[in-house]
Amino acid sequence: MMRGFIAIVSLLLFVSNSFGNASQAGAKFLLIFPGARPSGMAASFSSIADDAMATYYNKAGAAFQESTNVYLMHSNWLPELFPDMYYEIISFVHPVEGWGKIGGHIIYLTTGETVATDPTGNVIAEYRTYDFAVCIMYAHKLSEKLGVGGGIKFIHSYLAPDWIVKYNLTGMGGGTGQSYAVDLSVLYKLSTRANIGFALQNLGPNISFIVGGTSSDPLPRTLKLGLSYRILNTNMNRLTVACEVTKILVGLSKDLNYEFEEAWKHFGVEYWFHNFFAVRGGYFYDREGHRKGPTFGGGIKFKKFSFDIGVDSAIYEFGGSNYRFSLGYAF
Repeated sequence: MMRGFIAIVSLLLFVSNSFGNASQAGAKFLLIFPGARPSGMAASFSSIADDAMATYYNKAGAAFQESTNVYLMHSNWLPELFPDMYYEIISFVHPVEGWGKIGGHIIYLTTGETVATDPTGNVIAEYRTYDFAVCIMYAHKLSEKLGVGGGIKFIHSYLAPDWIVKYNLTGMGGGTGQSYAVDLSVLYKLSTRANIGFALQNLGPNISFIVGGTSSDPLPRTLKLGLSYRILNTNMNRLTVACEVTKILVGLSKDLNYEFEEAWKHFGVEYWFHNFFAVRGGYFYDREGHRKGPTFGGGIKFKKFSFDIGVDSAIYEFGGSNYRFSLGYAF
């Protein structure tokens, strides 16, 4: 029984260390960047947000989309840590004539099967830990340059069966946490080539995993500020560069210089040839979380379909492989 509980604690400790200044927050799976295309650009996407991944990075970006977009992603996330762990998202944006854009996404993360044993090593339970979030959103274009968006999400995390938590915490049950949150965002087109994006995410009540306990964890409330510029913009060649700062609004101090140093900084670049073939690269830096390094990826479009791959393995100190595969469809 203890073995399963230790596995859960190990995962929580790893995620806390890897997400730096978000270590005091719960539901940290909300901070894992989805989408192969954004991941290839080190997640510098809040000022671009021109496909269905806008539902995660900057909902206001959907305000400028004129077609329905559907996006699916699969990732065997950090398999060196948990071989059976995988991360999924399905997302969509749909224009409603004369009203605005609606959309949403579903995120699912699991570490795979966990085995619980008694003190003699006998298996007494097998269960699957998982997290998921369901989000619905609305975006509206206030002018040709300004879009706004907002959304609400339901969050559910399952860490362990109630009876295992009671066994390890001397009678206090739990193991499951639920909460909800609101996202707010703005996208402003500085020119035909330059965008600035702003997003506040995961604004909601704390999440608790212990029944009857007094402790709870804040959600990973997040501020994103991004800027992008399209250097080349022809039918044959499109080259876009983007930079972004992400700050977790949990456990803030009064030292603004320190808070800026601890913020995540990311930079990305994307090149499209004939709107058919794309290559991407980026660099991610999180000093406190000890995550830094290059990212890369690419993609192809054929008619209404797109296929992308993004790799951010190098930002983790233990190395290994970390790939995201995405399939998109616009109609």
